Amino acid sequence: MKKVLSTAAALGLCLYLPGAALAGGSQTNDEILRELQDLRSIVSSQQAEIDMLKEQKSTAPAEDMEYLKNKVTAQQEHIDAIEAKKGFVMADNKLIDQITLKGDMRVRYEMRDKEYKEGKGTDITRERFRTRFRLGGVWDNKEENWQVGAGLATGGDDPTSTNDTWSENKPFETGNINLDYAYAKHTWNDFSMTLGQSENPYKSSWVFWDGDVRLAGMTLAYGQKEGVFATGGAYGAKLVQDDDTAMLYMGQAGYNGTFGEKGKFTVAAGYQAYDNKLFDDAAAADFKLDSIDPNVYDLNIGDIYGDISFPAGPAKVKLYGQTWMNFGADGLIGQSQAGHSFTQTPGDNDLGWVLGTEAKINDFKVGYAYSIVEADSLFGYLSDSDFGDGLSKTNKKGHRVQLGYSLSKNWSTDFTYLNYERLEDYASAKEDQVSIYQIDVSYKF
Repeated sequence: MKKVLSTAAALGLCLYLPGAALAGGSQTNDEILRELQDLRSIVSSQQAEIDMLKEQKSTAPAEDMEYLKNKVTAQQEHIDAIEAKKGFVMADNKLIDQITLKGDMRVRYEMRDKEYKEGKGTDITRERFRTRFRLGGVWDNKEENWQVGAGLATGGDDPTSTNDTWSENKPFETGNINLDYAYAKHTWNDFSMTLGQSENPYKSSWVFWDGDVRLAGMTLAYGQKEGVFATGGAYGAKLVQDDDTAMLYMGQAGYNGTFGEKGKFTVAAGYQAYDNKLFDDAAAADFKLDSIDPNVYDLNIGDIYGDISFPAGPAKVKLYGQTWMNFGADGLIGQSQAGHSFTQTPGDNDLGWVLGTEAKINDFKVGYAYSIVEADSLFGYLSDSDFGDGLSKTNKKGHRVQLGYSLSKNWSTDFTYLNYERLEDYASAKEDQVSIYQIDVSYKF
């Protein structure tokens, strides 16, 4: 999973990425400025020579015309080559064509209201500020069709969060920087292979997978922006007792299509299977897997996802939905991801679904979704970390409402409201329902 870097190493990497991009790792800033000035002088002198040659062209002897024509062409090609380097990165490795830096910073105010059942506790409100900062780079090698990407992010080693809470343990404490992703991707025609830890390549809703999860392993993919696509891979989910690796195997196939002038749609079916070694890990209780019976319980989950986007007057509308089932959920009452106190069997709580809509009108956007996640329908530890916070990883149902406004091309502000409760209640459960309010201000670069 994500490796925590020391402060010095992280700072050094942050400085190296843009520094290497501009200086190739060996040139000083002064040398770069001098080289750029020399390039500008070359362009200026060559353009003057070309203009002179064009004047000579009309008076030169006929036998020299071909020579002059070839020289003008060569000079112009040289100028074009220099101009083509604008916006590209100089590096020691000549095979690197371009480095693209990207990232974002988000400041979030969050309030969580936890309401308890009568006589089971006192209602609690938690307020906090959090920062998310991400910086990454993508190195392209077009000649060999390779791409290498790496990025940093705030937060700890939690796979479902890159937020850093302000002054969480100490007054004005400093935060952590972690390796968010690092991968190499090779493409040939419509196929690609990715090695390392990268963003989730599978079509999915926000509930099924948390957006911060980075799968580590190998992914094979086929397809273009429109038409049939297929994705599959093997991933190292967890090193178990420093002895063996619990694997995750995934596959998905689908179709991207269009209709009308601007309509788009996607349909996909997928399947994922976790190695049962995951249940033997010492941290199984942290994953909410300590109550299941490893002799009969499996995490073998199939899903169907679909979305459709189309214009509706001034608005751009998207409708989406996903349903899933854990075919391996089995066991007796009390052998569930919901815990020993849960009063139903895993096999009776193996389904989940979400339906949602989003709309964008000029600089405004709105969204609404409703989801039901039965107790053993998915691996709750890697599902959305906000939906269920303070209540349960699974066995939950509720709403998500979003409002947003783009202040400029890069700046935006968003409001999110989540309200959820247990899907199946039981006597020992203390909480009644939970509400979360989030206000974000974000800058993307």
